[in-house]
Amino acid sequence: MRLFQLLVYKFLAFLIDTVNGYFNVRRLHYVREVLEVSIGILAHQINNCSETMAKRKAIFTFRPFEVCDVDYRNSIANRERVGSGRCYPKARSGHRIVCSDSTVYCFGGFNPNNSLVRDGNNDQREELYLFQELWKFDIVRKAWTLLLDSNNELPIELASNAMLLYGDTILVFGGTGYPFGVNCSNRLHICQPSQGSKDLMEVQVTGELPPPQYGQAIVIRDNYLYTIGGTNGFDYTLDVHRLHLPSKTWECAYECKQNIREDPSGRYRHELAYDDSRIYVIGGGTSDSVFLLANIPVYDMKTNTWENVATKPDPLVELPGIPAARKCHSCVQIRTHLGLEVIVAGGYDGVNYFRDIWKLNLSTMQWQRMQKSNLPFPLFFHDAAVTSDGCMHIFGGIKFNNNTNVRTNQLYKMWTTIPRLSVIAWEAILHYIPSLPNRTREELLEAGIPRQFVDRVHE
Repeated sequence: MRLFQLLVYKFLAFLIDTVNGYFNVRRLHYVREVLEVSIGILAHQINNCSETMAKRKAIFTFRPFEVCDVDYRNSIANRERVGSGRCYPKARSGHRIVCSDSTVYCFGGFNPNNSLVRDGNNDQREELYLFQELWKFDIVRKAWTLLLDSNNELPIELASNAMLLYGDTILVFGGTGYPFGVNCSNRLHICQPSQGSKDLMEVQVTGELPPPQYGQAIVIRDNYLYTIGGTNGFDYTLDVHRLHLPSKTWECAYECKQNIREDPSGRYRHELAYDDSRIYVIGGGTSDSVFLLANIPVYDMKTNTWENVATKPDPLVELPGIPAARKCHSCVQIRTHLGLEVIVAGGYDGVNYFRDIWKLNLSTMQWQRMQKSNLPFPLFFHDAAVTSDGCMHIFGGIKFNNNTNVRTNQLYKMWTTIPRLSVIAWEAILHYIPSLPNRTREELLEAGIPRQFVDRVHE
């Protein structure tokens, strides 16, 4: 019965894609997204019921470098919460995520079909296209919790923000409302969910503030918050501004002037990586262009200078051996025995959509195509974050499938490196004893679970 239902849903999705190819009906786009979610749920249920999958899931296997779907809809925690309200975020793009070893946080996002869901009529209220909310995903229990929404103090600029997790503090900077570029932000907001914060509080700052923009990227280094690039919807920059965190004072560290010197071009929806002294700008673009990854703009924080650094191709793949130019991709960095490495996934160039995953070593500037690693489908305007053990989580975005763009709320994980044996053992214990998180801290410690993993269960 479920298989027949799945076939019907897929046939309806094909019909809607065909109709939208000719008429582009907004309400049908919403129906298409609902069908996509239903297809995903049914596919999981069919797989779980099959004898082959049941045997496979009964035995734990550690699968490094493979992108795996996190089936949070059928988790024990979510089954216990049925009927208790929204259990997980809706499909979205342009959101941001960060993570610790126990939690993924998701802020904001955009979906033009969202107003149809919330209004239930044809009144298209543009402010409802954006998600004014902060979600928390419990990695151990595989369950989402809505922490903050429009009843709390949240900014109205909710798309293409810059976001990071510094200790136990979430920082959200910049962003745009809708229509994009009409309302942009240069404000910094912070929240400490683990401390019970009920609002995203604005930080009061002084000095020379960056211009209001969206699509910028931020890093923290040596007591400074650096923000680089962004757009107001018309002009694109790669200027460097930094906030001295102890004194909360902004300054413009470097203003790019391409007309008088060889400064890198302005862009948005790029990503940043960094080491002890330099910040690397990975990809990005404008409304009608994207930037190559064969040469990467690098900003030196000590000398306050830019340079273009050539990257090396992967000698084991076909030429050019370097990822295609792209924007709206995701990027995380990890530290391995080979040094700092950057993982780039998905994105698009305005015409082509990407599902490939690449790794860049910042010591050698060598690209490596991760042959075992591919997104299930081309994906852009998603986001990714990585734990200290090297487990990357990818959430949401716009997926390109059957010549159709559909927003998604699927969550994936991928081990970007081989972690410690104790981490693999912890994964195995959670696989065989899924009810383990229901036990108290004292019971877990008595059972011999190391404190570092008990802390992930009971923050």
